[in-house]
Amino acid sequence: MNDERLPSASRLLMDPQKLQQFLAVFEHRNFARAAEACGVTQQAVSKSIARIEDSIGVKLFERGAFGAEPTAYGRALAKRANIIMTETRLAAAELNALKGATDGFVKVGFGWSFLPRIAPQVVNRFRRRRPGVTVSVVTGPSVSLFNKLLAGEIEFVASAPAAGVKIDDALDSAPLFTDWDVVVMRAGHPLAKKSVVTLEELSVQTWIISLALHEHWRMISEAFVSNGLSPPSQIVDLDSLILAKALLEQSNCIALLAREQVAPELERGDFKALERPEFPHMREAYFTARRGAVLQPAAKALKSDLIHVCNALY
Repeated sequence: MNDERLPSASRLLMDPQKLQQFLAVFEHRNFARAAEACGVTQQAVSKSIARIEDSIGVKLFERGAFGAEPTAYGRALAKRANIIMTETRLAAAELNALKGATDGFVKVGFGWSFLPRIAPQVVNRFRRRRPGVTVSVVTGPSVSLFNKLLAGEIEFVASAPAAGVKIDDALDSAPLFTDWDVVVMRAGHPLAKKSVVTLEELSVQTWIISLALHEHWRMISEAFVSNGLSPPSQIVDLDSLILAKALLEQSNCIALLAREQVAPELERGDFKALERPEFPHMREAYFTARRGAVLQPAAKALKSDLIHVCNALY
């Protein structure tokens, strides 16, 4: 169909240059810095934004002395514009692949549970099969990764969301495996040598937790309270899994972690894991992508490797 038959707003929003300039203003909150990032004049950026606003009949930014603050319309458009730009890049990559190209780029997200064991195996397997493709991995909590996925910054997410995390309706998820929480301590911990460990003994230990994970800490506290005990009073608040594991190795702290997060240390015998009925939390690990999105060939191959590794381990 000739694009002249499209509404003027649709033609403008299909213009990659104007979308790029809009997203630059959205990111920098400043027309001058956006123009510098795009390599054009400030007047050109202002004109592009004005044309889009005139065409759709709403304001995208509130201009003020301190910059450009996006309106609700601007935020809504930014969400879709990121996806459009990403899909454009992916379409180019897919066409390149169909021509027989052996290079390329794929960017995905892995949640914390995947980092110690699964992600390295997936990346290594992928690189052996497609050595010319650059793999970029973004890590973090599921909520952060889902937001990046919705914004079109990554192609898919592999993660095990914590209890209470809602997956947006614009995303599709498929289960990969079921993980579960265990009480973790170093192999040389005094409790690790005991055949029976009571909940009271666990209550007086120093616990590594993340207070930012409210549901996780609530579950730990309720387990003690429901058994007539006070929640642990000695805690270390950390938001880094790397630091948490280092502290577990070097002290008598304990933590409630997903088993997959400490799988390598358990395999080596560095850590001891206690499966406690008081902490029965099971967590599903998912493959998540944008609903209706078509993965580019490199992403499809990486997904295949991910499923292969997960099936081999579970």
